[in-house]
Amino acid sequence: MQATADYHTHSVYSHGKGSIEENVQAAFARGLTTIGITDHGPGHFFIGVGGVSAFRRMQEEIVRLRVKYPLIEILLGVEANIVDVDGTIDVPLEIMDELDFLLVGYHKLVRPRSLAALLLGVQNFLAGWLHLRPLRLRRQNTAAICAAVRRYPIKAITHPGLQIDIDTVALAHVCVEQGTLMEINSSYGKELDGYVKTALPTGAMFVVNSDAHTPARVGDFSAAYELIERLDVPVERVINISTT
Repeated sequence: MQATADYHTHSVYSHGKGSIEENVQAAFARGLTTIGITDHGPGHFFIGVGGVSAFRRMQEEIVRLRVKYPLIEILLGVEANIVDVDGTIDVPLEIMDELDFLLVGYHKLVRPRSLAALLLGVQNFLAGWLHLRPLRLRRQNTAAICAAVRRYPIKAITHPGLQIDIDTVALAHVCVEQGTLMEINSSYGKELDGYVKTALPTGAMFVVNSDAHTPARVGDFSAAYELIERLDVPVERVINISTT
């Protein structure tokens, strides 16, 4: 197996440790043909991209780097956050229209848009802390993320069910319906076995990503490859893997 693209990497614009250019250099050194820069949306506490002005700076930097590194495709995306129970995400429409692609992750530490979202966030935090999985909360989480998939042109859902308890079968069916990919995140390995097992029978398509927070981790798919082999995931169901 050989992945050709890494669509999920972070830079210093959120909580990554390297610059965009360092991520590009690392991707090229690993033989990738495409690198996506996907820092956290502005709704993430402490580590989100600093609004429209930061996206503009990222755009300008990527335009320059495309000239400097013509042998690798450099894409600007974002790992957006769900900020309301109706699936609303934290990326302004004026920015969304200018992105090359959109990733969405369901994270805990985000600024809620409504009281309902605040209450849901508190419940998710407490459930995780107390190691509880109430069915009602699972249904609410699933409804929110499925609504996001139906509402936005999402390329992939990042690490489904990792931080927030959701019904991954229900999500997988909606992803199939909307043509949205489900991520096999190489930063988590065996933690994702359960979700992949349950999603496989639905016919969902996958993408492997590094979720790199340092340039050294860009294009490191070793844990994802191990998961694919361990669970016998058909490689033709993973859009960025070549077997030739």
